[in-house]
Amino acid sequence: MSTDSQNPRYSYLTLNRSIVGTDSFELNVAGSTIYRLDTNTSTVNVKLNNSGNDAIPLVSKRRIDVGSNGFTKIIVNWTGIAVAETLQLLIADSEASNTDIGVEIQDYSTSIAGGIAITGTVDVDIVGQTGQDPLHNDLVQIGGATAPVTDLTTILGATNPANTSFRGWSYLNTGTAILATNASGNPAYITSVTANAFGLTSTDNTIFLGLYDATPTLVANFIAFTFNHATPGGATNDGTFGYAMSFPTPIEVPNGFSVRLVGGANTWSSGSVWGHTT
Repeated sequence: MSTDSQNPRYSYLTLNRSIVGTDSFELNVAGSTIYRLDTNTSTVNVKLNNSGNDAIPLVSKRRIDVGSNGFTKIIVNWTGIAVAETLQLLIADSEASNTDIGVEIQDYSTSIAGGIAITGTVDVDIVGQTGQDPLHNDLVQIGGATAPVTDLTTILGATNPANTSFRGWSYLNTGTAILATNASGNPAYITSVTANAFGLTSTDNTIFLGLYDATPTLVANFIAFTFNHATPGGATNDGTFGYAMSFPTPIEVPNGFSVRLVGGANTWSSGSVWGHTT
């Protein structure tokens, strides 16, 4: 057998035996690990090497590892099994055994079909929709309240880049331009806006970019800047002014609301809005 710890060798066999009533059997086999594969609820007892050793109970999905000491014989006995069943054992000899001396016993889940039940008391009150563990159910409560779940759903929806985009761009000389209108039937969320302008004459001008309801009435103004395109020394001094804003907490746009740009007189203006719907 190889002693290369980087490439351990394994040898194994599987045993299938019908057991019923009260009986026992012996098997001369070399190994270091016994694992019970079947899902029966009975308990059999295993003695290693000779019948004078203590018995180790072997239930379904239990692993017995005796490490590098190994064994050369197993003695298996059982009592009071009313209906015949098939005992399935995996007997293995591995250089990667977990223990050098003594006996190590490990129990594994009997099944992962349908998920693994979570029992006990959790540190945070997170409740599933049907009262079951939250890993397999929609959340309805956090900390004993439903409001945080609603808030969390909103936050995730507002920042999900996979959602339908809510965006628009326009430009104008004077008047008002609608950059984007939320007609999705669901809330939309703005993540950034921009506004740019340059004056054609030395006239005081104010540019607005804001959120309007369905009336339309201004609900919130995002960008407003006033400028006068002066002409120092009598020379025309054309130039462009621009502002941009981003919102770490996205701004909600209810259904039917719009984002609009209001330009100044004798001024070319442009604006854009970026976001997405839920």
